[in-house]
Amino acid sequence: MIIVDENMNLHAFNTMRMNVRCNKWIEFTMAEDAPSVMTMVADDKFAIVGGGSNIFFTGDFDGVILHPAIKIWEAVALGDGRVEITLGAGNILDLTIENLCKCGLWGLENLSGIPGTVGGAAVQNAGAYGAEFADVIKEVRVWDIKDSRFVDLPRESLDYGYRHSVFKSPEQRSRYIILTVTIVVGKATSPKLEYGPLKELKETDALTPMAIREKVLEIRDSKLPDVDKTGSAGSFFKNPVVDAATWRSFLASADKFGLAEDEIPHFVLDDGRIKIPAAWLIEKCGWKGKSLGDAGVWRNQPLIIVNATGSATPGDIMAVRDAVIADVRSMFGISLEPEVVCL
Repeated sequence: MIIVDENMNLHAFNTMRMNVRCNKWIEFTMAEDAPSVMTMVADDKFAIVGGGSNIFFTGDFDGVILHPAIKIWEAVALGDGRVEITLGAGNILDLTIENLCKCGLWGLENLSGIPGTVGGAAVQNAGAYGAEFADVIKEVRVWDIKDSRFVDLPRESLDYGYRHSVFKSPEQRSRYIILTVTIVVGKATSPKLEYGPLKELKETDALTPMAIREKVLEIRDSKLPDVDKTGSAGSFFKNPVVDAATWRSFLASADKFGLAEDEIPHFVLDDGRIKIPAAWLIEKCGWKGKSLGDAGVWRNQPLIIVNATGSATPGDIMAVRDAVIADVRSMFGISLEPEVVCL
């Protein structure tokens, strides 16, 4: 089924709760609808939106929003306790994870509580607490807009990395519509407990996916805003990754503020580059819990810009974004980049 609406208000379809509109909204519920949907787009500007959890609308969208609302769930047993499940892109990610945990299937429990849809998680390579969505993906079925055909893209071709996939690359961003995602999960106990607060579960007998899910939800509730109460788009900024020369320059800047290297959280990657937590940089610049008008930085997690009053405009959010970027650059010489997709 295809549903079309003109001048659609997108407040319910972006978790930042921006009160913006699009010229046309096209929602479809079957993968087979994709070719017909694209004929309705013609030459108009378009964007694909699932749950809108990693999207920031900078204003009204002058074009067409495509909303894949495909919600199939097809499971096939592979043997040895492994199960292959094909999920529609429109399935709610957290409800999907809850159902997997109830079935005792391991693989996505660490991602519990992340808002959005399965399709959005495949685009973003959603990750949390030592796990990524890409860890369980087998393949993704798409409509290839450029070649006008259905394609099954195997995991190996999707260029997954930290908050990255082929679907986010500038060259391919508008090429594919994700229709279904096939994952492989299993009954074999395989917890990922390296993230700090999860380590205490290592002493727990008879660990289950649901036990880890409940712990993850507890951690998230203590740190992150509930998007149904306080609008946000999740982590607004990426953790910067710098080369050795930039790291040395950064240390010199930090030293001016009395910050020694052993006081600075950082992670050395396999290629020798260094990842610096953006939340730490933002907090050191004094932005944790700070507001500008109706927008601000979340009091428990500086990576998150929030619609603090529920009445923030895109301009309010951008003012906070730009001020945070400017202060981090001024203090540390590091340029933060948005993780959210800005439309």
